[in-house]
Amino acid sequence: MGKAEEHMDKACSNLREGKLRDAVNEYKEALKLDPENAIAHKSLGSIYYRLTMLDESIEEFEEAVKHHPKYADAYYELGVSLYRRGRLEDSIKAFDQAVKINPNFHIARYWLGLSYYYAGKLHEAINYFKQVLEKESHVVIVHYHLGVAYARLGKFNDAISEFEVFLKEVPGSAAAYYNLGRNYYNTGRVEKAIENFKKAVELDPEDERSKKNLETLEDLRSKFF
Repeated sequence: MGKAEEHMDKACSNLREGKLRDAVNEYKEALKLDPENAIAHKSLGSIYYRLTMLDESIEEFEEAVKHHPKYADAYYELGVSLYRRGRLEDSIKAFDQAVKINPNFHIARYWLGLSYYYAGKLHEAINYFKQVLEKESHVVIVHYHLGVAYARLGKFNDAISEFEVFLKEVPGSAAAYYNLGRNYYNTGRVEKAIENFKKAVELDPEDERSKKNLETLEDLRSKFF
């Protein structure tokens, strides 16, 4: 075993013991001896991410993919760090590379959808969220994100369908009931909107948005219905 590998092994041992700073030092020593070691760069980037050192994590992940252009996991983790940094266009490129290298990398495809969503590219986001569900139908959180995206596009009935699917699996989500209430209201179904705002408030009594909407609609109902 070479010296670089010895430092890599020590870094892994430190990680298992939760000694992140010591692991960082060992990976740095390994990289002094083997600067093109993509695994060391990626592992170091992962630790920096855990330490919320995002700029440092991005730098290490970029080194990893430079030395190993087909390293899908490194592109994925690079994408997550860029996303957390608010660099959405760059995160899209990184997640896209991860998916191109490994078409079955569905978690990367999910994050690609999130990046497109927050970049305001809703049609692209919906496309990728649907792709995730085609292969991983059990990932119910995707239905929530689809609902929000459809609502922003004014496709309220589609949004309702997605939130209802989500709530069958996650019935304790006040946020989903709030969004469902809003979309029912936007389609003119006031009673259904009231019903869902009530459920949101029952689950989260501090949910001021749902309480305000509920009060407004109940007042409206008392005057006009």
